[in-house]
Amino acid sequence: MKAFLLCAGFGTRMRPLTEDTPKSLVHVAGHPLLDYLTDELTAWTALDSIHVAVNHQDAPAFHDWASDRRPELKAEGIALHIHDDGVQTPEDQLGSVGDLGFLLDEVGVPSDGALVSGGDSLYRFPLAPILNAYTGATNRGFALHEPDPERRAHSSVLELDGHVVTEVLNDPAGSRSTRICPSWLLLSPDALDTVRPYLDDDGPPDTLGVFLNRLARTQTLHATRLPKQKNLRLHCNTLDDLERARRIVRSEPRHVLDPETVENCLPLREP
Repeated sequence: MKAFLLCAGFGTRMRPLTEDTPKSLVHVAGHPLLDYLTDELTAWTALDSIHVAVNHQDAPAFHDWASDRRPELKAEGIALHIHDDGVQTPEDQLGSVGDLGFLLDEVGVPSDGALVSGGDSLYRFPLAPILNAYTGATNRGFALHEPDPERRAHSSVLELDGHVVTEVLNDPAGSRSTRICPSWLLLSPDALDTVRPYLDDDGPPDTLGVFLNRLARTQTLHATRLPKQKNLRLHCNTLDDLERARRIVRSEPRHVLDPETVENCLPLREP
């Protein structure tokens, strides 16, 4: 299987720090943010390659990062590829769905599904139980508890029927749901096949939430409901977010859930 990492944003909310360092490569507790995700991915036994979408301005920094990471990943049987989308200014960026379309045009739609993830979040639970249970036949995302209304207002909020997503709200005003869906998705080939038609039909390219809402209306989108524990995901989108993440990672355990707890959040048997 493949992992598509969407790291082509310009990190304008984290300037001036991101004028010299791409947002996904900013350090948290001594390591680039993206290292935390790629370290987790090495435990995914079906993974054969990681494909990272980057903008043209940040491409040299990502190529340097990839040169450092490749030996370790190669030893695990995982290839690492950097894909420059050619965009040079924030005004021209393709957006998260646009960059997913760009990667699919570059690589093709995998026959066994793929992980689609942003590169600006740190997850404080092991991902391996979810990744290694995935068969490629379904669509799956996280349903993380977010008690802070202000943070929910800047997130994709999920309406759920059990473990099935019925609606993805980018404007959660009036919703009683506290479950959000970060940009971390396991998508089937059928779902990935809808990306290019969505973009060609003028679907908004800059947010995965609108795309997911359409997907939830035409295909089944399952949600992995993790326990209602705070700070399971540290999203680094602003300088304040970054300082908060650094403080938490320095002072608290790397993982706050064990593999068994995560595994128990999955269906008894992945379809």
